[in-house]
Amino acid sequence: MQGLPFLLVILSAAAHGYWNFLFKRAYDKDAFLGLSKLAEPVIYAIPFAFAVARWGLPLDALWFAAVGTLLAVANYVCLANSYKRLDLTIAYPVSRASTIFLPFLAFLFFGERIDGVGWASVICVTAGVLVIQLRNFRPSRPTLRMDGAGWGFALAVLAAFTVALYTLWGKEAVRHIHPFIYMYCYTLASNAYFIPSLRRLERGAVRREWSLNKWRILAVATLNTLSFVLMLFALNLGKVTYVGALRQISLVVGVGLGWFMLREQVTLPRAVGVALIIVGACLTYVAR
Repeated sequence: MQGLPFLLVILSAAAHGYWNFLFKRAYDKDAFLGLSKLAEPVIYAIPFAFAVARWGLPLDALWFAAVGTLLAVANYVCLANSYKRLDLTIAYPVSRASTIFLPFLAFLFFGERIDGVGWASVICVTAGVLVIQLRNFRPSRPTLRMDGAGWGFALAVLAAFTVALYTLWGKEAVRHIHPFIYMYCYTLASNAYFIPSLRRLERGAVRREWSLNKWRILAVATLNTLSFVLMLFALNLGKVTYVGALRQISLVVGVGLGWFMLREQVTLPRAVGVALIIVGACLTYVAR
């Protein structure tokens, strides 16, 4: 993997990890997320106007943003419903394991091939993602909710698959539309889902969340867009499999911030998971 896309993904992962750390501090996570998505197009409205003036807005390419929006919303719906049926420690890492699908989908749609080092990096990152959320290495029975583990696990896998799909779609989209313009249109369109969701919440809860966390909400809105735009630029320069795998370094950032800022315990599975992801990230740099 070349130096520039590698650096872009590292910066993207750092921004992604930090906004997820800020999101942890939310009192009402649905209100927090909805408000941050509402703020994103407002914060970036002026840069978007300059970008359109500079690179134009090809109307025939806007359908790329529409499809990207549908894939992102599908991911959110699958993940939210998986959480209702399956323990978080199972659902979350499975939903992040998009690296399982990326090598095969990238070969199928773009003809991308990765070498032996690349496969080793994907395996290390995927293993790290699956391990990092475990409480311990002792086998335990997952907590089941509502309809049981079957649907919950299936939805978590589907969530991971949609991440792989919108990563692939992003690589194709930036061939036709500037990455920032694509991201802005995609973010603006996604509010067709988030605004009704926000309106269904109790107004007092929404106002309270804004009052208590407005600066964190604005920071998350800023960093979320920045993180995705950096990834889109990297996708335009590098192989989608390596970009998707390397972006999981955001989990390492999250664990580090949780330990340093919140004094969260670094358990043995977390330490092993972090080590595996870092090894995988290093391997992507030398992979071809």
